[in-house]
Amino acid sequence: MTIHANPIRKIFSRFFPRKYVISSQENTVWSVLTEKQKKELAHQNLVQGEIALLQGNLLALQLFETATQLEPNNPQIWYRQGLAFFEYGSEEGKEKALLLASKYFKYTTQIHPEFFEAWVAWGNTLLQLGRFHKEHHFHLEAKEKYQKALSLDQKNPDILSEVYWDYGIVWTEIASYSGEAHDLKLAIDSFETSLKLHPNPPPEFFNDFGKAYLELGLLVNDSRLYFQAASHMIKAVEMAPHYFDGWVSLAENYSQLYVNTVDEKYIAKASHAYNQALKISTKTPDVWLSFAQILAESGRINEDAKLLRQSIENCARAALLDSKDPLIIAQWVESLSYLGIVTGRLDLLIEAEQKILKATDTFPDDPDLWHAYGICLCSLGRYYEDPDYFEIAIEKIQYGLSIDRSSAEHWHTLGCIHQHYADLVQQEDLQMRATRFFAKAIDLKPSCPSILFDAAKALLDLSEMTHDLPSLEKAITHFETLLQNHKEVILHHPEWLVKYARALDWLSEFSNEESHLKKALEILLHVILIEPDFPHIHHYIAECYMSLGTQTLDAEYYKKALPFFRLALRHDEENENIWLDFGICLIHLAEQTFDPDFQHQFYQDAEQKISKAGVLGHPGAHYHLACLYSLLGKTDIAMRLIHQSLAARTLPPIHEMLDDDWLENLRDTEVFTQFVNDLEAKLQAREQ
Repeated sequence: MTIHANPIRKIFSRFFPRKYVISSQENTVWSVLTEKQKKELAHQNLVQGEIALLQGNLLALQLFETATQLEPNNPQIWYRQGLAFFEYGSEEGKEKALLLASKYFKYTTQIHPEFFEAWVAWGNTLLQLGRFHKEHHFHLEAKEKYQKALSLDQKNPDILSEVYWDYGIVWTEIASYSGEAHDLKLAIDSFETSLKLHPNPPPEFFNDFGKAYLELGLLVNDSRLYFQAASHMIKAVEMAPHYFDGWVSLAENYSQLYVNTVDEKYIAKASHAYNQALKISTKTPDVWLSFAQILAESGRINEDAKLLRQSIENCARAALLDSKDPLIIAQWVESLSYLGIVTGRLDLLIEAEQKILKATDTFPDDPDLWHAYGICLCSLGRYYEDPDYFEIAIEKIQYGLSIDRSSAEHWHTLGCIHQHYADLVQQEDLQMRATRFFAKAIDLKPSCPSILFDAAKALLDLSEMTHDLPSLEKAITHFETLLQNHKEVILHHPEWLVKYARALDWLSEFSNEESHLKKALEILLHVILIEPDFPHIHHYIAECYMSLGTQTLDAEYYKKALPFFRLALRHDEENENIWLDFGICLIHLAEQTFDPDFQHQFYQDAEQKISKAGVLGHPGAHYHLACLYSLLGKTDIAMRLIHQSLAARTLPPIHEMLDDDWLENLRDTEVFTQFVNDLEAKLQAREQ
């Protein structure tokens, strides 16, 4: 096939100044030359052009044009010029020359369809173009060129290994657009083939191989893939301890492992990898930002002020390098907000608010900034205990979601804001909305344990608020999924176990099954071994024993509860709930005791405990004291306490008082009967 130089001159004119694309020689001079002389002159112009372009001298264009005019059908001429433009276009600011290189490789393969190296180089050029322009079609075209090269009769295993490496990279790029796990599997297969052909590749290969596993892990939410990724990335940095990109990839992989497992050891591993990368280069803002993000995530989950401070410092370092990146500002605001809540510092919350107000004015269409704005306002709402802040926070998050609805993190945050709001005002509709938003987050990221835990907790709270069994059953399913898939993390997050036990305890209220309570008790006793000072753990265990006693009528359970109540009070003497529950437990024990002396002592102790709860402000103290005095036959005192409970608006519904066994003696009195009749009459009149 004959190729003329005119098309190349037209292409040159699209990329370079006209003065460089006017040929200095004409065909009339060459007509007297022999074929051998033309060949030598073409080669001479080619070499001079390669050297000139390498030095950035665009006079190379005239030399290249001369070479192609002298030997228009020589594929090596076109191929080498394509390589020269590929090298030139790989420099920053000169990427457009890659299009020219692509044209040269196209002409090369038209002249010589079996030119293996040209097909590979064409694929490499298209791969670079795809990365530069972020256009999917370049990667698809690159894939086709590599496939053509691999179909040719190339036997050298080292060369084939290089092509399969590039083929794996292009499949990874294609997967970033398609979102298909199959494409990443093809990438991994290509890397595997490359490794078989050349068992000792450079560190860059292992980094690319590991990144394919990382991307597949992100897509299918399988932590095992992150372990595979880590094994390859570790090889890369072991081979080249100063390999910056290798340390960054390893840090990102460990960060994702933390998100998927909430295992604190991965925070330490990610931090080490980020620090190693930053020792090599401190000039990359994205690395400072990524480091800040994972520190903030752990700091948020564990309410760790030290990690949050470090996250803020890293955001500041990133901002020094790129002050206009909205992602940096968003993370800075979030970290300040979380630290403000953890430490109770209003100045940090105000600083966060000032930053986000300015940022959303500058970048009004960035969803991450609106997400950060919502977190900031939610933190202010928690600080002031003001519902208005929660309302506005919800508006900001929803605005961000109107821009991009695909972020699990944003849906999760929207659920958390509703949860905090519901905790403050105790409204069922807010609690129900929280559970719906958590469910949406789970749909988008089903293996994230922090989302699963928050969803389970919200469902448990909704069930307790509404006495809804299906919500409780969903909560227990989430808790069991967490414990089944993340057993190794329980040491760091005993709150998962405690909430699960509380859910089982609540389930026993519906089922009246002793097995649920026993399982809850077993879990709580395990928490004692993990973290003996876990907040309220002794109170929870005492309550569980008391519930078992009530369900089985076995006095031994009440007796086992007593030392745990004492331990609970030792940790929190001003807790009115512990004092009241302790007193109620003693009443139960007295009712199960046949020795009059012991029974009298239990009643006396119960009176002291419930009275203490009343002094501390427990709203149910009057009523439970009334029950105690009714049991003791002191109906006058019991009736006076019933009136006090009514005045304090803490009296249970009438049907509960009529069913309460402990009020039997009081119900036999005329004064109680008259009290109930008067109360019913008032309620009926109010309804009319």
